[in-house]
Amino acid sequence: MNASRPTVAPELIAAMIESTPDRVRRRLDRTPDVAEGWSWGPGESSWAVETGGETVTLPHGLITTVEQITCTCLLSPRCFHVLACLTRLEVALGEPDGAEETEQIATAAEDASEDLIEPTEGQRRAANELVASATRLLRVGIANSGIVLRSDLLRAIHQCRAEGLHRLAALGLRVIAAIGEIRSRAAAADPEQLAEDVADLLETSHHVLGERSVAGFWIGTARRKQMPVRPRRLLGLFAEPVVTRSGYSGAAVYFLGGDGRIYTASDVRPGDVQRARDAYLGGIEIGPMVQSAKQLARKSYLGTDLTASADGRLGRGKGAQIVEQAPSNWQDEVIAERFGRPLEAQWDAAYAQASLPADAREAGWNLLFLEGTVLGAAGPALLLQPAGDPRMIRLAIENESEGLHFRENLRMLSHAPGLRLKVIGRVNLLEPRMVAPLAVAEAEAARTDDGPRLEIPESWGDRVCLGFDEIQYRFLRNARGTAMLVNAQVMPLEDPLGPLRRRWIATSLSGLASRRHAASSLLVAEVATLNRSGFSTGAALLDALSRQRSSADATDTDTFLAVAIYLRITAIERARFASTLES
Repeated sequence: MNASRPTVAPELIAAMIESTPDRVRRRLDRTPDVAEGWSWGPGESSWAVETGGETVTLPHGLITTVEQITCTCLLSPRCFHVLACLTRLEVALGEPDGAEETEQIATAAEDASEDLIEPTEGQRRAANELVASATRLLRVGIANSGIVLRSDLLRAIHQCRAEGLHRLAALGLRVIAAIGEIRSRAAAADPEQLAEDVADLLETSHHVLGERSVAGFWIGTARRKQMPVRPRRLLGLFAEPVVTRSGYSGAAVYFLGGDGRIYTASDVRPGDVQRARDAYLGGIEIGPMVQSAKQLARKSYLGTDLTASADGRLGRGKGAQIVEQAPSNWQDEVIAERFGRPLEAQWDAAYAQASLPADAREAGWNLLFLEGTVLGAAGPALLLQPAGDPRMIRLAIENESEGLHFRENLRMLSHAPGLRLKVIGRVNLLEPRMVAPLAVAEAEAARTDDGPRLEIPESWGDRVCLGFDEIQYRFLRNARGTAMLVNAQVMPLEDPLGPLRRRWIATSLSGLASRRHAASSLLVAEVATLNRSGFSTGAALLDALSRQRSSADATDTDTFLAVAIYLRITAIERARFASTLES
């Protein structure tokens, strides 16, 4: 989807699908991505889509009514051309009725009262409708779902939003977008992620429907509620480029507060990689202050009356007072304490939050602060020997977007074996000794006259934001002329639950009612292997997921969800255990 195109409200597209003749729906099911081959052109007041004979006109922004759409054909607006265009637009939720333009500031007492929320009857009905729609989708399979099934899901999403079930509505939109990618065989399609999103939707619904009172994050919010925070001092750590598959980009800055918490400020809007680079040099708001991400990442600030969301995003309320103090330094006692924490303690802290929904995790929950020595390149990764730990860390790129400098910077650093670095990166929970580096700085205490050194421009402070700043060869003193290549083969962690995972993903695509493998010799062998390996629960789930029934029911949906939770928890616990083993 192109984020600069109009967006469409879920209730409108659902109504259009239901009111369009059946023959038109069947035609679109056969060619779901036909509109991508048409000519889309933006104008001053509207978009024009040339279909090769007719012209569809769409307004800018969010489309909420049928009167906003026209087509030159006789069946307009309930025609094939309009429906084909609408199904290629991003589905978006408008602001809820009565939404305020200003940030919602909550007191500490109000926040405590919302730790547990009792869902209303309307919310339970909306969640039940969404579960029913998801069950019908799983029964026939995502690959076989037509636009009528998606219409049911869209109506349920709209109802969830209307009743204030914001988390469920957002998850529903993710599922709708992913279904479109699967059905059109888009390069970005990810069947495993889609299965996980469906399971997340079912799990959230389970809490709303099955508990008298639920944690607030299962309900979600339309706007992030801002809470008063008192970090007093904010130390800039680094800036990270944000480039999403859905067409949004920008920059996010991470701070370490004087209270020990990680905070973030960002500027993310529709755009490409160039938009991210512009955001790095442009302005980001924190209260009344506006500074570039490049500057924010390297300065320290004093603030009063600041606000932040539960996940650490700093507010833009004009009542806050914040002033620049001085350059921040990774040698600062508060930041240096982070680098001094044992790796095991940092992994434990990350794994402790891994099982929480993303909405409930703290900012920077999976950041790793480490110091070590560059060994060289092993394939696409840069090997780092952590200080005080005999096991290597592999620094691997997480964001391969062209125009960012991650890959080239790691290549340049491989020319300087022996260079002592401090690294802030994002840990890979499934491969904890693989870290996505986000920023590096030279370890000051390790400098020698003849050893490799990193001498960067003064405007960069003491650090390199790896996505934005480009390390040039002249910045590396006493470096090699070529990259240091290390023959370090690391066998990937074998997935003993692979048969269960594959069957689970295949079931989401082909449908709960399409299983024909219950008596196959392969299934019997896979179940036996899981039992012999000690995964008796996995064996029972594989058997239950593959069992043939005349029709799918709610029990099958529960089995689908149980498999998802089991796979998620088992993968994390196995990786956590592996991180403690000697290499």
